[in-house]
Amino acid sequence: MTTLLVAISGGHLTQLTMLAPRVADGDDVVWLTDDTAQSRSLLAGQTVYHVPTRPPRDYAGVMRDTGIALKAMKAHKVDRVISTGAQIALSALVPASARRLPFTYIESATRVTGISATGKVMERVPWVDRYVQYPHAVNARWRYALSVFDGFRVEPVDDPAPIRRAVVTVGGNGDFGYRRLVDGARAALDDLDGDVETLWQVGATDVSDLPLDAVASLPSSELSAALRQADVVIGHAGTGTALAALAAGKVPVLAPRSVEHGEHVDAHQQDLARFLGDRGLAVVCEADAIRPSILDTARHWRAVQSEHLAPVPL
Repeated sequence: MTTLLVAISGGHLTQLTMLAPRVADGDDVVWLTDDTAQSRSLLAGQTVYHVPTRPPRDYAGVMRDTGIALKAMKAHKVDRVISTGAQIALSALVPASARRLPFTYIESATRVTGISATGKVMERVPWVDRYVQYPHAVNARWRYALSVFDGFRVEPVDDPAPIRRAVVTVGGNGDFGYRRLVDGARAALDDLDGDVETLWQVGATDVSDLPLDAVASLPSSELSAALRQADVVIGHAGTGTALAALAAGKVPVLAPRSVEHGEHVDAHQQDLARFLGDRGLAVVCEADAIRPSILDTARHWRAVQSEHLAPVPL
């Protein structure tokens, strides 16, 4: 069987790469995503078709990308499609429907209490097989089978090292800056005893007036290496950021973006932060409330992931 895996860069792609061994076990795999440092790093050596990076809810552009999805389906005789979104899923849905291919949509783990705009479109398509990643979200239109957070747990760290290396990330993609997080993290790190070597991944945030050696986006391999070496990780409450930190063994300090401050289109990061915080998988606070004591709490815990999770047929 040949499976087309479809996800936009960022948290959606991170989730699908983590879920792929469980939902496409033994399949030949083809990828449809956009061309970013993250996607090139995560999917190096694999068969990948790229679409343009588009702003949220650019549905006209999404429809123009159906031709790229169709090309991939024809060239590789695709048997089914699995997507974690976001709107790129619609680019694959149209040609998949025309070719009568089974289509599975897995809602992002970011959506703890609601459904995304793309998910609401998928609800209206009766032949789409739809899954949420939280059992409490199951209803007549959505089923549950697995989650990207399966297998993660935390353990205390005895006598942790002092904070000498940090990673601050607001995500590597997207159209929204997050200056509050940069400023809050900078103030807290400056208040620590001793110098802290910090990697700043700032996405669309303008930091040109700050004395920071910052990057907009790093390849996943470089970011993962930095996360493993860090003593503390500070980030926005994006799914990709949370998963990358947990996979590197870190319990991150997460500051969810705010709609009121113009940092996102809705409050789904608040929901995800609350979920992770309640389970001990993150230390959660507001961006302007980051303090050395909060960083100290995070460094006293490490994340552990189960090595073998069973495949899940969808």
